[in-house]
Amino acid sequence: MRIFSVSHCTSFAATTTTTTVKRSHAFNTKRFRSSLSARMENQHSKAPARCTSSDKEEASTSQGNADKTPPLFKFGLLADIQYCDTDDRTNFSGSQVRRYRNALNVARNAVEHFNLHHAEGDTLNMSGTKSTMTPIDFIIHNGDIIDHQCAFDFETDSFKPLSEGRRQLADVMQILDKSKCRDWIFTIGNHELYNFTRRELIDGVDLKKEGIESYRKDGLTFKCASEDGDLYYAKKPHEKWKVIILNPYDVSIYSKGREQGLDEDALTLLRKNNPNADKWCDENPDVVQTERMSGTFPYFKDLEGLNGRWVPFNGGVGETQLKWLREELKKSNENEEKVLIFCHLLVHPKTTSGTGRTLLWNYEEVLRVIQKDGDGCVKCVFSGHQHEGGVHVDEFGTHFVVLESPMLASDEDKGHPGPFCIVEVNETNVLMKGFGRSYESHLFPYEQGLENVEALEYKIVL
Repeated sequence: MRIFSVSHCTSFAATTTTTTVKRSHAFNTKRFRSSLSARMENQHSKAPARCTSSDKEEASTSQGNADKTPPLFKFGLLADIQYCDTDDRTNFSGSQVRRYRNALNVARNAVEHFNLHHAEGDTLNMSGTKSTMTPIDFIIHNGDIIDHQCAFDFETDSFKPLSEGRRQLADVMQILDKSKCRDWIFTIGNHELYNFTRRELIDGVDLKKEGIESYRKDGLTFKCASEDGDLYYAKKPHEKWKVIILNPYDVSIYSKGREQGLDEDALTLLRKNNPNADKWCDENPDVVQTERMSGTFPYFKDLEGLNGRWVPFNGGVGETQLKWLREELKKSNENEEKVLIFCHLLVHPKTTSGTGRTLLWNYEEVLRVIQKDGDGCVKCVFSGHQHEGGVHVDEFGTHFVVLESPMLASDEDKGHPGPFCIVEVNETNVLMKGFGRSYESHLFPYEQGLENVEALEYKIVL
């Protein structure tokens, strides 16, 4: 069993505490299927150590709950598919190459992998013995399902027809709709607001009604709200666990959604904290109507440190939502519940490499509520948005996990399925079993040059 642990001694767009990471089931689809003997041979290779742990005694080397007690619940997890039917290119800053079309392949791999947990009969585990998998309870996509380019033509500086975004959303949803688990949670990211109105994100985008005839009548509906129409809400997958979904664009210039005009209060706040945005708005007084803020001016010029968060594609949690979060965490403490939080934007500054470029505008307020009012009940905060991923564990033992984007997946032709995972919540730990974007992954790094990679485990000890 390949195994290594990590501790506070490293910072990889993040810092992490003692956590066990080990090889689990190999990726098992028709395109990436490898023999059990090959996997058993691979497991003797040395795993890449991210740092030397000073607390090895805290790191578990056991199989955990893998083939014994079923988890309390488990779910599939991925973020930032951000698909667009366009050629690969770099982002505006040139810091990452985005493989937009390949993101669909990663989404397909994720669904196929998730479906293995709903297969009838037994499957082989790493030891070669039979084990029965329990089905997945729900799946979360943590924001940014399609890219801004589905809605806006940056060459002509104009909105594309609505049908373009609907067609490309259908490309993604037709893949996700093959999931045997039908309980999907879609959180809200900035690209949702570029492509859809707030009303659509609440009610759902009816692809059949939009003229996408190829999408089946009873297919999955893309919506970011609860059944009660709330963009932030809580659900109870187990009597002693609560899942909280946050809306990090509660306060955002794009909070109204596509072609609804910019939110002027949020724009005033942005201008106050970013002189580059202030200058752009002075020079373009019609910006509230045109919504022309993306890629139009040097966002980060002269912004130092965490002030880099004051850019158009970020946002904040409003006062009403913040009060609600505080009350939810207080109730969880009173009821001795443990909590998982999902928020597209990053919440902890140490997951941002010190730049703050993907951080909540009012991260300090949200973090204070999680740490003070949560008082240790929040076990993990899952984010997306940054694409490269990251991990940090604070002094309260809360893990801040930033998921990697399928757009950045590499080496797929060698059997590397791309970033996604299954999260098992057990009595004594939260166990993430998944794949990274490449050998440089912060969560699930594999050996450079290794083919037909196996799933890695990231364990949060409770």
